[in-house]
Amino acid sequence: MKFDLFCLMQQRDRSWSPADVFNDVADQIDVAEASGFDTVWFAEHHFSNYSLCPSPFVAMSHFAARTTRLKLGSGVVVLPLYEPIRLAQEIGMVDVLSGGRVVLGIGSGYQPYEFERFRTVLDENVMDRTLEAADVIELALTRDKFEYDGQHYAYPLSQIAMKAQGERMPDMWVAGMHEKLLDRATERGHGLMLTQSWKPVSSITPVRERLARLCEKHGRDPASQRLGLMRFIHVTNSKAEAVEAAERARYSSRVSLAFRLGYGKLDGAIAEDSPAEDEPSIEEMVDNYIIGDVDHCIEMILKDHEAMQHSNVLCNLQLGGVPRDRVMRTMDALASKIMPEVQKVLGTGDERVAAR
Repeated sequence: MKFDLFCLMQQRDRSWSPADVFNDVADQIDVAEASGFDTVWFAEHHFSNYSLCPSPFVAMSHFAARTTRLKLGSGVVVLPLYEPIRLAQEIGMVDVLSGGRVVLGIGSGYQPYEFERFRTVLDENVMDRTLEAADVIELALTRDKFEYDGQHYAYPLSQIAMKAQGERMPDMWVAGMHEKLLDRATERGHGLMLTQSWKPVSSITPVRERLARLCEKHGRDPASQRLGLMRFIHVTNSKAEAVEAAERARYSSRVSLAFRLGYGKLDGAIAEDSPAEDEPSIEEMVDNYIIGDVDHCIEMILKDHEAMQHSNVLCNLQLGGVPRDRVMRTMDALASKIMPEVQKVLGTGDERVAAR
């Protein structure tokens, strides 16, 4: 099992400045760099406080200079919003600047509000555009010259000078459960990122069966399929703090769902806390998120692994503006107690990489 840090960079309200948000992220990354985390992931969102990171590669470039060991991941770059041949060059540049530490996480996006403001459409073609853009990026980074003639992108014979270190394709992960995306991930050995949000992990266990079928289709061992499970984690011995942490995570999930379904409302750039239809109770959310003392968090992570057999936990720690001191308490507990115990039981995760 590998532990990653996921940075959504959320500004809960106007009492937080962007500098406050980024400084908190920097402190978390400092701990992650020193304590055995594998990858730090940077989200991409636009036009609201849901995330203050409009460009994962800007964040990755900055933190490449602040770190020496951590891998730097886009979690995820929304491919349909980019010119892929330009993005390929930015990927190569940050990979060279970081000494080959880039991990490319890609996705198709899900918020119509964002797409409309980039003068594009989130429609049934978005997945095909995503996969074509991924093809272009792989060709640009791995071929001396390439040309491409797709339905959505076409390039004459071209080359890029700014390739990744070693002129290799950086490790790629995909986010989402669309069948075409899962098929690509299993065919090419990409990692897959999932989240169950405020639901129990049992809500996404059927994905393992889908992945197994697709791995067999492509002649790959299902056990070698890398899977990252994003989890909100909060270490506390206080029941009141546990409920408060769940309420903060609930805000994030509510905003995400509201923008996905088109009913989100904004006060300036601050998204309203709009209850969702049929959302779990706050007590159920406390149970479904990983919230509790150290022993409880270890037990939950091991139960997750029993259900999902995932290779990575993407630790999301500051949803909905969890106060800095509590985030750092959770980071310290992860580094000193939770990660060592889980890895003692399950291994570091290197075994799965070696099996690829």
